[in-house]
Amino acid sequence: MRRETENLLLLLVGAAILVITLNGSYLRYVKAGLYPFLLAAGAGFVLLALIAIARDLRSGGRAVPHGHGRAPWLLLVPVLALLLIAPPALGSEVLVTGSAVRPAEPAAGAAQRALPSLRAGDAPRLQIVDLVNRAVWDTSGSLDGREVRISGFVARTGAEVDLVRVVISCCVADARYVYVHLAGLPQAVEDDTWIEVRGVVEPGSARRDPGLAPTVRVVGSERIEIPEMRYEYAR
Repeated sequence: MRRETENLLLLLVGAAILVITLNGSYLRYVKAGLYPFLLAAGAGFVLLALIAIARDLRSGGRAVPHGHGRAPWLLLVPVLALLLIAPPALGSEVLVTGSAVRPAEPAAGAAQRALPSLRAGDAPRLQIVDLVNRAVWDTSGSLDGREVRISGFVARTGAEVDLVRVVISCCVADARYVYVHLAGLPQAVEDDTWIEVRGVVEPGSARRDPGLAPTVRVVGSERIEIPEMRYEYAR
């Protein structure tokens, strides 16, 4: 492969990283905290490519072909996928391809633990992963009688109606899912529909469930647009 082609590929890789970072679509693949690192990486690739191109131009175009064979051309596959196809964020398919998040266990020797109180006010919004951890391990009773708001997509497993979110630690390669059972959903909702639920956790329901998923008694619900931040983050 000629140096000119290698430089062009390097430029395209950097440009693709910058495009998905600046337009926000990187959130389909990695957590938001990686934004500055992606920005730096994309800018670095572009800068290296421009330096190499300028150096070759100063040498009068006497670049010698490198013996890398066809391997560098494989870089075009992810570049074209990001720029032309833009693979979507993970959704309900993770229920088949992934595994469920297990609630974060307390320190050794402690059966349960006290978690920080919920924010004061009417129906604070929680991540589902936080709600599940509280329902399983919290000794302070922070969920007792409290209405909370959670959001996710609907999935049915047998007779159960669940509200689900995809959870990542770093990127979609480590994606799993977290869910709660919904009781008393006032209307039929199709699978994969995104809703926000307002409800109260049934005491002890998580500890009785084989999957440690609590049951939320629905007080109200509404359909919502798919959020830009589709994933919840494991701590």
